[in-house]
Amino acid sequence: MFIEASCRNIWKRTRWLSLAVLVLGPMAIAGSVRQQLSSRDGWVDTPITVDFLFEDVQSHTPPIMPSVPGLTITSTGPPSTVNNSFSVNGHRTNHSVRTYRYLVTASEPGTYTLPSINLFADDTTWSAEPVVLTFQSTADQNLLKTQLLHIPDHAWLGDVIPITLRILTKPFADTQLTDGALSAADMWRLVQLDKSTWGPFRDRLEQLVSTQRFPALSVVEVASPSGSPDRWYAFDLRIDMPLAQAGMLDLTNIRVVMSYPIRIARGRTSFLNPIPSLSITESRTVSASPPPTELLVEAPPQSGKPPTWAGAVGDFRFDVTASHTDTTVGEPITLTMKITDIGPHAADLDLLQAPRLDADAALTSHFRVPADRPGGVVKGRTKTFTQTIRPTSSVVDLVPPIPFTFFDPQTGTYDTAFSRPIDITVTGARQVDAADVGGVSPLASPTSTGVTSVQGGLLANYTDADQLLARKSPASGAVFAGVVFAPPLAFVLIAGIRRRQASSQRDPNRARARRAARVLSERLSQANGSPEGIAAAIRGFIADRLGLTATGLTRAEVVEALRTADHDDMAGIVDEALRNLEERIYAGTVSEPGDAATQKLTALCGQLEDILR
Repeated sequence: MFIEASCRNIWKRTRWLSLAVLVLGPMAIAGSVRQQLSSRDGWVDTPITVDFLFEDVQSHTPPIMPSVPGLTITSTGPPSTVNNSFSVNGHRTNHSVRTYRYLVTASEPGTYTLPSINLFADDTTWSAEPVVLTFQSTADQNLLKTQLLHIPDHAWLGDVIPITLRILTKPFADTQLTDGALSAADMWRLVQLDKSTWGPFRDRLEQLVSTQRFPALSVVEVASPSGSPDRWYAFDLRIDMPLAQAGMLDLTNIRVVMSYPIRIARGRTSFLNPIPSLSITESRTVSASPPPTELLVEAPPQSGKPPTWAGAVGDFRFDVTASHTDTTVGEPITLTMKITDIGPHAADLDLLQAPRLDADAALTSHFRVPADRPGGVVKGRTKTFTQTIRPTSSVVDLVPPIPFTFFDPQTGTYDTAFSRPIDITVTGARQVDAADVGGVSPLASPTSTGVTSVQGGLLANYTDADQLLARKSPASGAVFAGVVFAPPLAFVLIAGIRRRQASSQRDPNRARARRAARVLSERLSQANGSPEGIAAAIRGFIADRLGLTATGLTRAEVVEALRTADHDDMAGIVDEALRNLEERIYAGTVSEPGDAATQKLTALCGQLEDILR
């Protein structure tokens, strides 16, 4: 009896509960909108997630996030949608949630407020409450430090100095680890390479990553807050850095970001690996930037500068050879000039210019020397230039020692390296007439025939003036020719236009080449005399003409492309022009070129258009 009574009571309760679900169910799943945060406290450069959930709504408007100074708010993409359905006593109910996710990131520590925003769904306005977010600095000198080593107090523009970026990190310690702390390799893997900014060390880092290597490692002692020494890992990135701009060396763009562990735990990584392994379960972002440098980069002094100096800074060896030593007056002699860097640190030979032969009085007194300096070819620590000279008289018997002047940053003075003299034999030139050329005879004396003068002008050719006046007008012939030849000409013209359009679609580089001259003119006009703008316009023009990729095109690539296209002479001229423009940019002199330089650049552009048609 007790069991039967209990069953009846249960049936009554479940019957009323089922009725309540059927009646109140639609009300329980009515549309709603709510806001959800991953946290209200975070770290600089680590995003806080803000979600907006639209539940069981028929229509809605995506949220519009406000702009807050100091914060970067980005959407993760299209909303995610989750649909569920359940049935109670045969009544099926659908439940859907559409979530919009935004990442809120701060670049500086502080407290920020996300203002209230309105959300619209099913003809209803929902208001999200204001949210106060606090971001703490990720800089923690007790966990991560960076230093710049081997930086002198003074250096010269154009010199190359060795710099080392040292990254110091305290090993994460835990008794669960075999050695009591994470290894150096594990700690380096926690450095967030993509979120860090490396400045001039980026190329070196990418080289290490591509070869799957780590930076040079050492273990150093670092004083703890209590004063006792701790053993830290030190990772060193070393580069030879060219000094391309005068003034205080600015390396403030270096910032290393690391995901530092807070807690580790054991857990199975997969079904196939049942043995629990240690993994990082919680971490925090830490970052470090090196202190500002006090290195002053100074341009070489004007006092004592020889007229043959062409901007070389470093220590070099100079050697010159001649293509031949027996020649005649006016015949070109090709000089091959090799400049080898013998300094303690590798110089940037891409910026090294050819010697100023036209400024050498001993050479120009007996030889005709071009004023334009050629471009060179870099191989290892040697750069080779070729230049032609022409003897002006037969009395010269040698190519005098050619000077190459450079500024020595070690002594702070100008120095000159001389090539060895080259003995030559020069004979006088003689005139060559047509009789000296095989198979060609001298021109015969001109002959003349008599011309009979006729009186009466044009009418003198006719005996009957009425016959002249009776001739047909040539206009009728022109009209006939137009009627006959106009359709074929129109057909040929239309076919040519269509062929040209089809050719442009098959080969877009042809269209680029045709537009290159107009684009060059527009870019030069937009440059307004800026050296950087002019250099970019010239590189872009050559890229358009030769079908090269314009983005990131360097001077060396432009020169090599011209040489490949058999334009060696123009390659040297372009190399010299771009080099001069780069010098103005690197030296911080970005004023407009003078009239002579402007005219020279204009002439260069005209020559480029002629040879690259």
